[in-house]
Amino acid sequence: MESTELIYLSMVLFTCYGFNLAQGLRAAINRGDTVRVIPKVLCSIYCISVSIIAVRVVSDSSFSELLTYLHVFIILFQSAMIWFPKPK
Repeated sequence: MESTELIYLSMVLFTCYGFNLAQGLRAAINRGDTVRVIPKVLCSIYCISVSIIAVRVVSDSSFSELLTYLHVFIILFQSAMIWFPKPK
C-alpha cells in the first residue's frame, strides 16, 4: 500500500470524526441549548481543513475531480449541520 492511500484513509477517519463533532453540535442546537459561536467556528475550521488536506492528497489520482466534488459536498453538509438554526 502506498503512503497516499494510507494518508487518504486517515483523512476518511478524520472526516468521520468531523461528522461526529458536527452531530454533537447539531444535537445541542436541537435540544435548545445555547451553543456559542467559538465551537461552531472551531468545528468548521476542522472540517474544512480535513477536506482540503484530503483533496490535496488525492490531487494526482485518476478520481481527483470526483473526490474534490465529494469533499465540497461534505464541507457543505457539515456546515449545514453546524450553522443552521433549530427547526421549528
